[in-house]
Amino acid sequence: MNPTAVRVPGGLEVLVPFVEARVFGPTEVHLAATVARLEPGTAPEVLLGLAVAARGPRLGHVCIDLHEVSRLVVDQDDDVVRDLPWPEPASWAVALSDSAVVASPDGAEVEPLRPLVWDGRRLYLQRYFHYETAVARELAARARRPAVAGPGLDSALDALFGPEHPGPVMPVAADGGPEVAEVGADLQRRAAALALTHHLAVIAGGPGTGKTRTIARMLAAARRLAAEDGTHLEVALVAPTGKAAARMGEAVRAEVDAAEAAGAVSAEVAEALRATGSTTVHALLGWAPGTRFRHDRQNPLSHDLVIVDETSMVSLPLMARLLDALRPDASLVLVGDPNQLASVEAGTVMSDIVGPEQVHDSGHDADSEPDADADSGAPTRHVPDRAPLSGRATVLRRVRRFAADSAIAALGEAVRVGDADRALQILDGSRADAVWIRDTDLTGLASLSELVVATAVEVVRAAQRGDAPAGLVAATRVKVLAATRHRPFGLYDWSDRIEAGVRAEIPELDRSRRWYPGRPIIVTRNDRVTRVSNGDVGLVVRRPAGLAVALSVGGGEVRMVPTSRLDQVETWWAMTIHKSQGSEFPHAVVSLPEADSPILSRELLYTAVTRAKERVTIVGSEAVLRAAIGSPISRASGLSERLWGTRNG
Repeated sequence: MNPTAVRVPGGLEVLVPFVEARVFGPTEVHLAATVARLEPGTAPEVLLGLAVAARGPRLGHVCIDLHEVSRLVVDQDDDVVRDLPWPEPASWAVALSDSAVVASPDGAEVEPLRPLVWDGRRLYLQRYFHYETAVARELAARARRPAVAGPGLDSALDALFGPEHPGPVMPVAADGGPEVAEVGADLQRRAAALALTHHLAVIAGGPGTGKTRTIARMLAAARRLAAEDGTHLEVALVAPTGKAAARMGEAVRAEVDAAEAAGAVSAEVAEALRATGSTTVHALLGWAPGTRFRHDRQNPLSHDLVIVDETSMVSLPLMARLLDALRPDASLVLVGDPNQLASVEAGTVMSDIVGPEQVHDSGHDADSEPDADADSGAPTRHVPDRAPLSGRATVLRRVRRFAADSAIAALGEAVRVGDADRALQILDGSRADAVWIRDTDLTGLASLSELVVATAVEVVRAAQRGDAPAGLVAATRVKVLAATRHRPFGLYDWSDRIEAGVRAEIPELDRSRRWYPGRPIIVTRNDRVTRVSNGDVGLVVRRPAGLAVALSVGGGEVRMVPTSRLDQVETWWAMTIHKSQGSEFPHAVVSLPEADSPILSRELLYTAVTRAKERVTIVGSEAVLRAAIGSPISRASGLSERLWGTRNG
């Protein structure tokens, strides 16, 4: 943002130092100017509050605490920014309380609507206050609806999860009264039971903890119960992006195949489960460019059960839209990892919903469970038993995907809990599945580049001979995940060096043309006509009739789309860590920027590391690793407090 390009109108002198410091841009200035014109005499502190409240959502905040305003809305660290003339919070609060353009929480929904809402501590744009209170209200209402359990529930769960083995019990003091936790209980079975008997259930856990297995077998139980009752069950499997939705569908089908092979589900039920498609939340709600969502409270969804995967990527506004479109008697299951990156839009919905039931202790060892084959149900924080969502969230903690000595799992856990020393110890060079290449290690970088280029050459060779499945498999075998697009070791830097390496091996590769055999692509915008979604990946292959893009549809199958029908795509030799959410790769190369980059965060690194299935390679300095692990994302939100009585942000 160029501060000289932002003109501050007369009467908004309070914003000038903030614009000069590049804290506010045209959006914030325009909002404040509009209100000043419509409401002459608006106090300078209120105009500054308008700019602050508008800036917050652009940085992921739902609201702004005036006592933390500088930390929340300033993403720079220099003397000019530190010396900005922020008002004293107490006097600022008085000005907001007395203003005609600021509503109290009780009057926020009363006409005429006002642009700001001030609750005595947090400042909101009116629409974000509406989103937050609507989400809290709808979730609480669903959580409080009476449980409904059919007579065949236990037998269905026994068939799919095995008989329940509660294990020993350990009393735990909780806010509001005593509570007991079952140590060694099968939390996957418990999560499925919650989802089948309540109108709201939350399944949280990191990669490899069995979330997909739980979903698939819970769905099988739901189909079985519906068949026994002679009722039709309409199910929706959704995720925030097309890539995440496709992966969810593929993973569920794989779990169904395993359950059928084990005799846990009949062929008829397995066929019905495989036919359950997956889509994006936007597509489910009927979004189209230039239009509003087709489904809302007046035109609700017909589905009886909606399962949302990768909920950490769902923004607060989108969650509000989804809840608004669900029938009151429908069931909602939210699935995801609260420690991953949150939505690029405002909110920390999954983290706020799981709340104090998350595992936050750094001393927990997932491999020291009392029962080697079960999750531990022992909570690590006090959970208020009178909170609306108490008892509705199940946190799966035992990692089942990796071996007990997996360095990937250990590294992900060290990053999650913020233990930089432990992370560096894991990356000491003694483990083959977790490798660290410092950005000054020219020999190590050269070897890594050779590996990445060799895989890329394999991709191009397969595409040139028209073998789309082999090319797509090779394209996902080793994937560079970059924290940034620009800068050294960013997305574009890696893409250029990979293509240069490929051209050295395959001189006939003509990169001057947009479409060439061997170009891997990633879709950047949803297109209902061609049935592609943001995040879908494909490969340009040579066909007898000409070039076409082979899109992976799961299970080793591909769908061919003419290149002329695809417009919004990028080359996919590397991808950003944000784009990688919902994906897995046998070998993930995590490329980090300089230590002073504002993009660095604990959640960013955790998300990147946990994309790896067999091997992870970290590229970056010790300083950048420590900076990332020591920088958890802090987004201001009032949702956790509304649901649990605890603050977040």
